[in-house]
Amino acid sequence: MKKMIKPVLVAVLAAGAILHTPIHTFAKSSSDVQSEIDELQKKQEENSNKQSELDGQINNAESEQSDNLAEQDNLLAKLDDLNNQIDKNENALNDKEDEITETNEKIEKISGEIVETEDDIDKREDKLSDRLVSIQQNGGDVQYLQVLMGSKNFGDMVNRLNAVTTIMDSDKELLNGYIQAKQKLEDQKQQREDEKQNLQDQKDKLVDIKSDLKSQASEQEDLKQQLEDEYSKLEDQILSAEEQKELAANQAEALRLAQEDAESEKSDLAAQEKAAAEAKAAAAAAKKEAESKQESSSSSSKASSSSKSSSSSKSSNSSSESSSSSSSSSSSAKSAQAGIFSWPAQGRLSSGFGVRNDPFGSGSTGNHYGQDIANATGTPVHAAADGRVSRSGTMSGYGNVIIVTHSINGRTYETLYGHLDSREVSVGEKVSRGQEIAKMGNTGASTGSHLHFEIHEGTWNGAKSNAVDPMKYF
Repeated sequence: MKKMIKPVLVAVLAAGAILHTPIHTFAKSSSDVQSEIDELQKKQEENSNKQSELDGQINNAESEQSDNLAEQDNLLAKLDDLNNQIDKNENALNDKEDEITETNEKIEKISGEIVETEDDIDKREDKLSDRLVSIQQNGGDVQYLQVLMGSKNFGDMVNRLNAVTTIMDSDKELLNGYIQAKQKLEDQKQQREDEKQNLQDQKDKLVDIKSDLKSQASEQEDLKQQLEDEYSKLEDQILSAEEQKELAANQAEALRLAQEDAESEKSDLAAQEKAAAEAKAAAAAAKKEAESKQESSSSSSKASSSSKSSSSSKSSNSSSESSSSSSSSSSSAKSAQAGIFSWPAQGRLSSGFGVRNDPFGSGSTGNHYGQDIANATGTPVHAAADGRVSRSGTMSGYGNVIIVTHSINGRTYETLYGHLDSREVSVGEKVSRGQEIAKMGNTGASTGSHLHFEIHEGTWNGAKSNAVDPMKYF
């Protein structure tokens, strides 16, 4: 009978040990890991949508650039035309200046002729004056009549008439010459003034045209500069979008690898859970068989009592082990939640998260999306948690930068390490919490050697909408 009881006791003890196999002491269950996988798949979908959105932004910016270049070409054609007109206008002005010079020379010549004409007029005025005085003194036309009446004969009268006619014609010629000389003088003066005014008007008109053309050219140059500035901004947008697209692709790869890791972990956990379930079932069957044999056997009271005492002792020990295991598991979980991320580098906090004054002295304020840890160039920088590198390169403003994608407790996070002097990990590389990944530096938009550290609840984006104060996770 004792021989039968012994195997039964062994079976019961084995069943008790198997039943108390700590399935619940696993850090994660397969359902927990499935939640992580679901979260990673969701992030991958968001990432795919983000890449499509970035493709749209790039296509729009490139289309706008194409339109901008067409406008610039059109503007350049207008500028060439305006410059040609300005050149023609300059040539016309030069020609007009030459005409004015020639006209001035003519005017000098005319002025000389005017002086001669004025001298001739003066002489004629003197003669006319003398003649008028003579006529006045001799009685005018009466004197001519006396000359004719004093003729001795007809022939003498004819001679005297011819003489009087000659004198009268001479007087008339003298008067007409004076009038013509005066008219010529007035005509010459008017011609000189007209030519001068005409040339000046033409010159003034050309100057106005030149001024207008230069004004148009200046406006076109300003517009051309605006288009070039706009093109440059579009170029920056494209580069920024391409950077973000590259980062999104790297993030997608990091998420894919994280999902592979989670799938592998899920498979391992499922195998462990299956083995534990099988062991539990086997223990239950063994226990049931042992109980059945106990009931059918007719053991002595002493043996039965001894068996119960032994079973109670073992059960007590198993319960103690289970309680200890559960306490250890609880303690471990509590320890894991003490700090999701570890401090990434040694140094002093030089600038915190939130609104701050521009460190470059512009006087403006802006949001600071991380914590700055200042120390000497070359200070080691460590990964704040396990993860995959989704960016290792340069980014506008950040200089040398590393971004690590993390999947923690079913959630996706990303940490960013900026202004690095050097980088020691590559995209896709798996890193461990506390692993050295870079050296602190002063690259990008930086005012001194420090680490700019960001934490994002989700994946990093250009708007930094997921950024949170890192201090809440330490």
